[in-house]
Amino acid sequence: MEGVPGISLSNVCKTYRTRGAEIVALEGMNLECPPGSFTALIGPSGCGKSTAMRIALGLEDHDAGEVRIAGQAPATATASGITGVAFQDAALLPWRSVARNVSLPLEVLGRDPQRYSHEIAKLIELVGLKGYENSLPGQLSGGMRQRVSIARSLITSPEVLFMDEPFGALDQIRRRQMNVELQRIWQETRSTALLVTHGIDEAVFLADYVVVMHANPGRVVEVIEVPFPRPRTEDLFSTHAFHELTDRIARVLHGN
Repeated sequence: MEGVPGISLSNVCKTYRTRGAEIVALEGMNLECPPGSFTALIGPSGCGKSTAMRIALGLEDHDAGEVRIAGQAPATATASGITGVAFQDAALLPWRSVARNVSLPLEVLGRDPQRYSHEIAKLIELVGLKGYENSLPGQLSGGMRQRVSIARSLITSPEVLFMDEPFGALDQIRRRQMNVELQRIWQETRSTALLVTHGIDEAVFLADYVVVMHANPGRVVEVIEVPFPRPRTEDLFSTHAFHELTDRIARVLHGN
C-alpha cells in the first residue's frame, strides 16, 4: 500500500509481571521502517529489541499503542505469509534436507512445495548453497545453516523480513562475510528489513537507518541515517567515515 510504512510501531508499551514485580520492557516506543528499507535496531541487552520484534511478528501482545506490518495487524501479516523471520538459532529440522527445510513455511501456510520447486532452487542458489540441496543440517557449517535459515525466511516472498541476531553465533571473520552476503541477498529481494543486533559495525554496514535504544524502560533515543552508497564492500569497514559513524553511535548507546 503506497505511503504505508513497512513496519510501524506507534507509542507501544509492554510490561512483564512476575512474582509481584513489574518490568517495563517497552515504554512509548515509536519506530517506522519505510517500504524497501533496511533498519537495524541496536541497544544494550535488556533494552527490549527482541521484545519489539516479537510484538511486530505477533508472537507477543503489547499493552498499549499500535503496530502495523505493511498496513496490517501483526498476526494477520504473519498468517498471510507476507513476513519472513530468521533468528540467531537457525532452528533447522535435522532430518530434513536443505531444500525441505527451505520449503517448510510453504507447508505451514498450506501450500504445495512441489509448485514452488523453481523458487526453492533459486533461493538456494541465491544464498550460495547450490549443490547442497539434499544435504542435512548436520553436514553443514554454522554459516551455511544460517544461509538455509535466510533462504527459508524468503521462500514466501515476504514484504517484510525480520532478523534477530542471525549471525550472533559466528566468529568475526565469518560474520563480516555473512554481512556482505546478506546485503547482496537483500538487494535482490528488497523486502523491508528489520535487523536486531548488538554489533555497531554490522548495523552501520547493513542498514539505511540505525535505531538506537536505551533500557529501563526500553525506548528509542535516536534514529541515525547511514549515508554510505550501495553496494557496500568490506573495504568500508576500514574507512575513516565508517569509524566516525560507529563512534557516534557508540556515544549515543552510552548516553554521551
